[in-house]
Amino acid sequence: MPRIIKLTDRIQYLQVSYDPLSADVVAVRGDSAWWIFDVGACDEAVNFINALPRNPVGSEPLEKDSRGSHENSESAASVAISLKKNIVISHFHRDHLLNLVRFVQGEVSLDFDAVYLGSYASKVVGEVAGCEKIAVTSPISFDDGVKIQILPMPNSHAKGSLALIVDDYVFLGDATYPMVGHGTPDVYNVQILGEQIALLKSLAATRFCLSHKRGLVRDRDSVIQFLESVYARRQKNENYIVA
Repeated sequence: MPRIIKLTDRIQYLQVSYDPLSADVVAVRGDSAWWIFDVGACDEAVNFINALPRNPVGSEPLEKDSRGSHENSESAASVAISLKKNIVISHFHRDHLLNLVRFVQGEVSLDFDAVYLGSYASKVVGEVAGCEKIAVTSPISFDDGVKIQILPMPNSHAKGSLALIVDDYVFLGDATYPMVGHGTPDVYNVQILGEQIALLKSLAATRFCLSHKRGLVRDRDSVIQFLESVYARRQKNENYIVA
């Protein structure tokens, strides 16, 4: 059974599962919204997302005193917090977004308000009734008690991928992995890998989070050093590097 792991007071995640294959699902509690990175492919991931509280502990309306008035002049409606739920999909592979497809097809109930996707994931998902669907083609930033950035991420694994940056954490999904060969060797595209390394080195965050790994969080430098070691094996006039 997948387990829920707490990274910080604001960040938790549901660990990857393998039957069915379902990616890690990350939930970040901002001041106005939950930021959910990937939705997975298993029922446990649906339950995890749906259980994220709209009204966190401590945000309930103030109790009335014996005279029937609130403890201060603010109305209960202004005191209570109702968090939105914003989903960010890393890429179009089914272990990362199948539950969103299942929602669109009416197979499951999924509690969310908006979804951010790259172009390829958007095509896979299709129309999302009753929720806001945002295509991400350039970086988007928010200040929500934590600093949030949704960032298009060049990579060999899947076109149109997105990363979610939360303060010192960069959630990358599968973006550091090679293109899967499906019977031929897995490979990195030389040009794209060079672009990815340059982008990752430009980020100030020190914790890189890779899906499907035992322990989600990796040291920034170790991830970059690994990718640089692959890039160092490139050959003249060759477009790909075997992983």
